Amino acid sequence: MLSRGCWWLSSGPVQPHDSPAEAAFRAEAAAWLDANATRLTDPAVVVSSIVAEWTPDEEAEQLEIARKWQRTKFDAGWAGIHWSADHGGRSGTPIEALIFRQEELHYDVPADALVVGLDWLGPAVADFAAPQLATEALPALLSGDSVWCQLFSEPAAGSDLAGLETRAAADGDEWVINGQKTWTTLAHLADRGLLIARHDSEATKHRGLTAFLVDMDSPGVTVNPVRQMTGAANFNEVFLDDVRIPDSRRLGEIGDGWRVALTAFAHERFSDSFSNTDAIDALAGVLRGRELTASQRDRFAALYARSQALRYTGLRLLTDISKGNEPGAEGSVLKLAGPQLLSEIFEMGLEIQGPAAAVDTGDDWHAGFLGIPGLIVGGGTPPIQRNIIGERILGLPPDVRVDKGLPHRQVPNR
Repeated sequence: MLSRGCWWLSSGPVQPHDSPAEAAFRAEAAAWLDANATRLTDPAVVVSSIVAEWTPDEEAEQLEIARKWQRTKFDAGWAGIHWSADHGGRSGTPIEALIFRQEELHYDVPADALVVGLDWLGPAVADFAAPQLATEALPALLSGDSVWCQLFSEPAAGSDLAGLETRAAADGDEWVINGQKTWTTLAHLADRGLLIARHDSEATKHRGLTAFLVDMDSPGVTVNPVRQMTGAANFNEVFLDDVRIPDSRRLGEIGDGWRVALTAFAHERFSDSFSNTDAIDALAGVLRGRELTASQRDRFAALYARSQALRYTGLRLLTDISKGNEPGAEGSVLKLAGPQLLSEIFEMGLEIQGPAAAVDTGDDWHAGFLGIPGLIVGGGTPPIQRNIIGERILGLPPDVRVDKGLPHRQVPNR
């Protein structure tokens, strides 16, 4: 049970679920990584930049490391494997992208300081942007030259994102934006942001939204870090005061904002399902060589089984995506169960280490444990995911939502 590695993450060309073509691609990816990165000797606890407790200096350092590695992959044709070649990618398959990610986990390379743009927002822009905008914006993102942030949440619109208040007023061939966003990860380091704003207060609230790609150095954009008790400040408030955005930076049609947001969320939940997939391996490394009680062995076995079940759920979703479908409601199953599983893995890892765990030695176990609550809430809280699962997968009757049929300005206080 505690042998080195989990079979679904073992490095190399032999995988029980690989087709011959996929096995050849895995071998090619492993060979390139061997030549360009250092293989880890022990499983790593991969901590998302979304929850990492980095100091400002560490943020800048981690971002620079991530950009350098992204450029290395881009120049060699290993970035954006399933992105269109017109957007700087390889025009490969989602399965090939997953294979490369699996192999990459075995090397000492940056985690995902660029994840917001690369894994969540980039695919949404590829789906909705006009060809000229996509061709101009996406290669810079894919190469690491451009860092993006997500301008969705607001002080009074988090889980109920469709209730957002930021306004977009048309003015000739431009839009004038006024409002406030919050919990914006790495906005202080971002070059661009994907913004959802309300263009029509008379329309029902889900239909009165439009999406834009905004330059973060535009006049009227102010970014204020939100300092946390750990000293980290990777989240930000963003104020938009008479910010002008050309209509050419609009994503999709006027009123497509909710569809753009849902697309970004779907990719976020799908991406998260394959993040930190070797945390169970890292826990096995902590347990190896220790005297465990029967209860602890049973606890680890249960965590291992849940990790495997989630992995196969993710692979089923990936199979659907490989057929040309967009990530669907099934991603909410992974989003609901995955962070909770990680929380329990981090908790057990620290518990087994005993009093030594009380000292922050700079390892990822502390960062993971402290940051997991943010990962659980981000991208939609557990109640939101349960609603999606109940309504869109199980076909259960939805909650009564009178606000879905009312103009935004008439939404009752709740």
